[in-house]
Amino acid sequence: MSYAEIKNINGSPAFVIDGKVCPPMAMTTRFDKPDYIKNLGKSGMKVFFLMTNTDWLRPGRDYTDENEEKQHENSGMEAFKKNASILLKQVPDAYMIVRIGLHPPVKWMKENADELITYQDGSHEPAILESEVHRDEIPGMYSFASGKWRHDAAIALTEFCDEVDQLPFSDRVIGYFLAAGGTSEWYPVNSICDRGKNKYGDFSPAFIDFYGNFLKKRYGTKEKLKQAWNRKDASFDKPVIPDIEDQHYLFAEENIMDAMKYYESADRILGKSIDMDSEKPANLGVFLNMKDYRYVADFYDAFHEATADAIIYFAKLLKSRYRGKVVGAFYGSYGCTDYYNSSTTTSTLSILDSGFVDFLAAPGVYNNRESGGCVAQREMQDSFRLRGQMFVAEEDSRTHLEDHFYRDSFGLYDVRDSIATLKRDFARVLCEDIYAWWFDQHSTGGRYQEDAIYRLFKRQEEIAAYAYTLDRSKENEIALIYDQESCHTVSAYTDTLMLDYYRTSDLSRIGAPVDYYFHNDCSREDMPDYKLYVMMNTFYLSDDERDALIRKFRKNHAVVLWLYAPGFINPDRSDIMCNKNIEDLTGFKVGRIDRTCSPRFKIKDLSHPAVSYAVEDRRYGFIDRDVHSNVWLENVIQPAYMNPGFYIDDPDADILGTYCEMELPAYAVKDMDGWTSVYCAPQILRSELIASLAKYAGCHLYNRQDDVIYANKHFVTIHAAFKGKHIIHFKKPCSPYEMYEKRYYGHNLSKLEVEMRMGDTLMFYVK
Repeated sequence: MSYAEIKNINGSPAFVIDGKVCPPMAMTTRFDKPDYIKNLGKSGMKVFFLMTNTDWLRPGRDYTDENEEKQHENSGMEAFKKNASILLKQVPDAYMIVRIGLHPPVKWMKENADELITYQDGSHEPAILESEVHRDEIPGMYSFASGKWRHDAAIALTEFCDEVDQLPFSDRVIGYFLAAGGTSEWYPVNSICDRGKNKYGDFSPAFIDFYGNFLKKRYGTKEKLKQAWNRKDASFDKPVIPDIEDQHYLFAEENIMDAMKYYESADRILGKSIDMDSEKPANLGVFLNMKDYRYVADFYDAFHEATADAIIYFAKLLKSRYRGKVVGAFYGSYGCTDYYNSSTTTSTLSILDSGFVDFLAAPGVYNNRESGGCVAQREMQDSFRLRGQMFVAEEDSRTHLEDHFYRDSFGLYDVRDSIATLKRDFARVLCEDIYAWWFDQHSTGGRYQEDAIYRLFKRQEEIAAYAYTLDRSKENEIALIYDQESCHTVSAYTDTLMLDYYRTSDLSRIGAPVDYYFHNDCSREDMPDYKLYVMMNTFYLSDDERDALIRKFRKNHAVVLWLYAPGFINPDRSDIMCNKNIEDLTGFKVGRIDRTCSPRFKIKDLSHPAVSYAVEDRRYGFIDRDVHSNVWLENVIQPAYMNPGFYIDDPDADILGTYCEMELPAYAVKDMDGWTSVYCAPQILRSELIASLAKYAGCHLYNRQDDVIYANKHFVTIHAAFKGKHIIHFKKPCSPYEMYEKRYYGHNLSKLEVEMRMGDTLMFYVK
């Protein structure tokens, strides 16, 4: 039998099969074009994800079609055996990971209404549930907390595995990828809070029971629960399900945007109430009122934990059954997601720390993917690396072979565009030390059916194989720090702005590689030390978490950038939401503006070394780049605003920037005891100001031209943002060798100047 595992190879995790390192390139596709599969195999692809269902969901059936001809629908196992046979005939040395759907059949859902997501009136919401290999009209979405679904799906999964283990090619199956929910990605297909229909949930017995047990683990006693919720009726047996008004903060931007759009003409609008402050009892601007409505955040935390718990349940079953098979699932979307209804955000660490899951996966976000842009990822992949696990990117990279819609929206008009973006995305995978499968969900298959792409894949396999023989320990100098616990304390758009759009717009254009972590890892001894920490959404921090962060920063006198409202919420303080909480964490005395205001600021002191790359007269504090969807074709960025707004009120701070509208300090630096604190009171700090801080902290910058840069200690990749001359500054004098052209660009160079077209990608091995 083959033996697959995640193993530390030269300083970082890698897939290893039968003792052989597997480069970070796999494929998920359909199998109706055998020659296509053969060519992918010849290009070096050896690991294939095969999508199928259990026989429970698809038992197979004979039927008569509309032309009265007899047809047969394959069972899940029949479909798997058919596809596996095609694959192994074309690529005999291929390995397979089974992407197995765990959905219940429609009949089961009709017979088990108590196991479905249930609204306050006892109803369920009919929907369409589909993946790449099934589509059903369902009476309601099954709850991931359902013990009956888990039990019955586990039986179906076990029966599937029993049959796979008896197949003549069972030794080629190296793992399972667990699929459930919408598009296999573990999200419910209808909303928990549906304001249009005035419905909210989940009141299913399965979730109520799970929610109560979740609260017991979080609070321990009813007394602590009542104190945290500030409610005498708080209980584990009947935990409060937030109604629509309780969840007002999720959609706070609607009132804010309404006020901003119509503010000047309010007198001319009949029947409209302009709410410029957007403050209700349940919220303070975009923040949940955590003093009186903490149960809303707890509810959504439990909702997401139920999904994670289901993944752990099935992964444990497989890990108990097998040694030498890897197990993964979709989970952990911090981009291109609904941070509330999708239930796959705030329990990533629960899954990773369970010990039963080898990898989690997600597609990249669908913004700015065309040449000159970047495909931002959805996870904090270096938290995976610390635990010996891997984040796997679903590289559903479009090409010029798509239909006209995708060709235009992704800006892929010819093979040159496809090659350039495929090079860029491979460089991200290799340099950021993640794994990937390339995903061809093209309706007939054939997204990569091009000789030039086959040759590219073959070369990338060679590059990756060589890269894995080198020292793979990371030496990046900048860490971006995110917070799971804060996600459900702020509005959905605030999450999207700071966790998704910001990663697309600026964070790949700093000119230096960065690592991504959850703040929880700062207390781990094995987390590397960094020169610059960027604290992205750390709004909710306990006393112990604050202490752990400061200890980390002091270890090497780091520079720390705080964004918007760091530590504003402290569950260990009597005043759970206050400015003092920010001051105690960052060292800055701050004031608050409890209304909608502009985040735009200008740099006041251009001579300060912390703003060396600042542009005079440029307005900062918001995303001013074009961020657009390649799929939904809409303007995704809303007008810039803060609610509440914060400002610096500290005579001991060096003020770097002031708000344009209010002339109050917005950006400042302050020396602390063993570290340097930098506070950007708005939500966003543009890339050149982060680059300025990186230089101030002593970090190396490869590029200062807004190009997309991916680098590690052996490779530097530049993806050109414009046509013209581009400059790379190397850490040490080197002989840069371009990996695709297979030629040196010079010897003993500290700086390289090269002419590039927009979207060109050059990948240098730096000797």
